[in-house]
Amino acid sequence: MRFPRFPRRRSLLFAFLLIVVAATAAASSFRSSGSDDGVLAGADGEHTITLQNKTDSKVWVGSTVNADGSNQITGLPVLDPGQSATLTIPERSGAGHWRGTFFARQGCSGDEGSTFHCAVGDCGPYADHCSTGEQPTSLAEFNFDPSDSLAPWYDVSYVNAVSVPVTITPNDVAPPEEGECAVSGCATDLLSACPADNLTKDPATGKALVCVNPNRDAKTPYSDAVTGKCPKAYAWSKQDTEPGNHTVYQCTKCTGMTVTFEGNGNAPAPQPVVEPAPEQSRPEAGAPVAPTARKGVSLNPVDGAAQALADSGAGWYYNWASSSGAVAKPEGVEYVPMLWGPGSVTDAELGAASKEGTELLGFNEPDSGSQSNMSPEQALDLWPQLEKTGLRLGAPAVASGADVEGGWLDRFMKGASDRGLRVDFIPLHWYGGDFGPGATDQLRGYIQAVWDRYHKPVWLTEYALIDFSQPTPRYPSEQEQTDFIKASTHMLNSLDFVERYAWFALNKQTSPTGLYDGATANNSGRAYHDAN
Repeated sequence: MRFPRFPRRRSLLFAFLLIVVAATAAASSFRSSGSDDGVLAGADGEHTITLQNKTDSKVWVGSTVNADGSNQITGLPVLDPGQSATLTIPERSGAGHWRGTFFARQGCSGDEGSTFHCAVGDCGPYADHCSTGEQPTSLAEFNFDPSDSLAPWYDVSYVNAVSVPVTITPNDVAPPEEGECAVSGCATDLLSACPADNLTKDPATGKALVCVNPNRDAKTPYSDAVTGKCPKAYAWSKQDTEPGNHTVYQCTKCTGMTVTFEGNGNAPAPQPVVEPAPEQSRPEAGAPVAPTARKGVSLNPVDGAAQALADSGAGWYYNWASSSGAVAKPEGVEYVPMLWGPGSVTDAELGAASKEGTELLGFNEPDSGSQSNMSPEQALDLWPQLEKTGLRLGAPAVASGADVEGGWLDRFMKGASDRGLRVDFIPLHWYGGDFGPGATDQLRGYIQAVWDRYHKPVWLTEYALIDFSQPTPRYPSEQEQTDFIKASTHMLNSLDFVERYAWFALNKQTSPTGLYDGATANNSGRAYHDAN
């Protein structure tokens, strides 16, 4: 509504390795030790992964999995230089296979579950597991499948980015130079070869941290530089189609594999720890509160919007556009751009979004003839241009039916998987026609159903109580809306897979459900302001 990991399809064996966070968590026991650690035998014939840190700084191991029933691994280790740890892969539980990645998170700091963040490879606010897809970094990719006589399969991927060099070595075999059970990757400094335009440096030390691929689907100076230094790893998405490539390996004889994070000598400085605010009494209604990272609003540039935004306590906002426009952005409040429809996919709007945001919302209600009105195939054809921004990408936000098999979003997500396209989170719209106490449970049921289907973080980018069942929309009373805001924000803040939510809308000039009359909060606006 709007008012005025693997990088591509490969063989059938590797098509499923898209890098996302899966549904269920499987806690994995692990053994940590110094550099002489051996392999811990897997249970019931399951393989193991030994993770070694040969860098000169601490590594927080990250892992993401495909949304195909592969169990997410929790209890991931934190490794000091020289340490290693061994995990058992849950390949016989859940879907009966395990397809996913391991990577090194670096420069991490902050409080677990809230301000924890990593300078490289960030994947959510937790030290021992990932709750979002990883930010561009070096990846060790695997397919463990007991039903595949050629498995396990493995490769090192720098398709999205290079951070630390990574090698994968099969255990209990003598790796040949090439062929089955060969070592994947290279113990070679790759950041020194990064083109200057693609390099991100640590602002505290000036050292190189990560080299991001500007175009994962084509040969570039980035891919040439990476391949020149390490031909035994992926440097761009179609490299496996080139004659004589050395990208994907398999090893039927090993009991496990060792992933080594090699050293560049360019470890990032830990990020400053953000201390939690001291506990204090509940503020009076209308008093300033610290912005809440999850809580946001949608807005139009109407009179009073800037003042209302600053007063609302929202941590982020969007305006159905690719740039923030006339509304002044308050300090500490994040703007999230959107590419509204097919006409928005231009160099100018893509460039504006890249300058103003770190996340990008996809097309607005493409399943509605009165909104962006696109087919899933049209959206998929345009999607690679959104990927090239390098921003985290939210799927197109459908007007309804995000949880329906065969619906618009389901067709888009299946098409994205088939084409090897990246989708990092799922934006949702929800409008409830029941204004009673059951509305919050109805909203939760919808969000849960979408999470259960796609196992990707959810952004609830539009939500409110509006009954559209009649020709003229019906709206709640001020008390009904206020009660719903209190209950729904409490519920949303309790769900760890809900990354963000935004009330529709900030101002009554946009919708009768608005929280502010000009710059003045109404009762529901004060309730939203107080929600933490």
